[in-house]
Amino acid sequence: MKTKLADFNFFYSLFLPVVLYGVRCHYRRFMVKGRENIPWGEPFIIAPCHQNALMDALVVLQVMNRKTVFLARADIFQNPVARFFLTWLRISPVYRIRDGRESLSRNEDIFNTSREVIEKNVPLCLMAEGRHNDRHQLLPLVKGMFRIAGATQVELGDRPLYILPVGLDYDHYECLYHNVCANIGKPIDVRQFVDEYETNEPVALNHMRRVLTASLKGQMHDVVSHDRYDDELAYCHMKTQATLGQLQLKNNPWGRFMARKYISESIASMPEEQRTPLYDQGAAFADECRRRGVPLWFASKGWSVGKGLLALLASLLNIAAIVPIWKYWLVSNVVVYVPTHLIVRRAIEDTQFRSSVNYGIRMLLQFINAVVVFIVFTCVHNVWWGLGMMALCAVSAWVTPRIFMLLRDVWYGLKSHSR
Repeated sequence: MKTKLADFNFFYSLFLPVVLYGVRCHYRRFMVKGRENIPWGEPFIIAPCHQNALMDALVVLQVMNRKTVFLARADIFQNPVARFFLTWLRISPVYRIRDGRESLSRNEDIFNTSREVIEKNVPLCLMAEGRHNDRHQLLPLVKGMFRIAGATQVELGDRPLYILPVGLDYDHYECLYHNVCANIGKPIDVRQFVDEYETNEPVALNHMRRVLTASLKGQMHDVVSHDRYDDELAYCHMKTQATLGQLQLKNNPWGRFMARKYISESIASMPEEQRTPLYDQGAAFADECRRRGVPLWFASKGWSVGKGLLALLASLLNIAAIVPIWKYWLVSNVVVYVPTHLIVRRAIEDTQFRSSVNYGIRMLLQFINAVVVFIVFTCVHNVWWGLGMMALCAVSAWVTPRIFMLLRDVWYGLKSHSR
């Protein structure tokens, strides 16, 4: 990692809004709570849970909405194209023992430069678990973050350094156009660990790890069971609507996330023998959803005939608005209609990387499509036509998927009420 990653870069500043707009188009709804907890003006390290490969970094970047430097595991930099894109996004490799013992020596320079980045008031994001996880569960945290935090706080003296816990929750890890929630917790002041760090570093690192673990678990949906993970998750979805009413939460992505979180926290307080019947109920609910061909994320939404009619009406009104310009609408963003997820599903074995690769492919195709559309319509008409069609590309990338999603909800709603 080079210190210049924290410095101003014109092309990064120019294209960052495009990348963030792509993230917004990739997800149906993007909900963030706790922005008031971000310690702007002070050095801080962002510590999100790591559940969806590169998409976690893009979601954090969307939350911060400013230049942010990331550290990520080194093996994802092996592909030259991926390495270029990741470096451009201000993501730098961290080496692990599995990358070879000889590579670990490189981490010292990376950690030193990370401290310089933090001291420049540029947010530094580290995935504290060290690897991603395709479950709503927190993995054991690794110590690299805490070594950087401790050493940086010593250099900062009385100036505070904070670790900012961020819980991320995805309706679906792999598929397009789902919901994502980011829950920002209270910042942890590293100064409270300094005396311990200077006298007994291993104890201080473990102390920081325990504090951050507890904080992160409080910001995310952390499923209790490992052996019956799927059954507990299904039970959470089954009880979502009832819990929304109990907690007086809105039936939106944030409300459903908080409801599932509350259910798992309630299960965690139960004796083991009381959990088994709940898991059995969850397993039966999941079987019923599979029989009807309805995913759990949809079953938890509380679909009704009235909601289905409203979704269908909204879809038809959107389509009616497009009809007069359907030729231009179709040309403006053909990428929206391309099932790139099917290509990725066959090519990428690691399910955690499928969403990230799909996002990258669609962003590239949308950029190429917009440039081609601009050139063609500028040559055939004039530059104003070209610019107008490029704007239509951006609008189509946002609107068309939402029409698909409304129709998808109607389809799943019909299946959920089938016998």
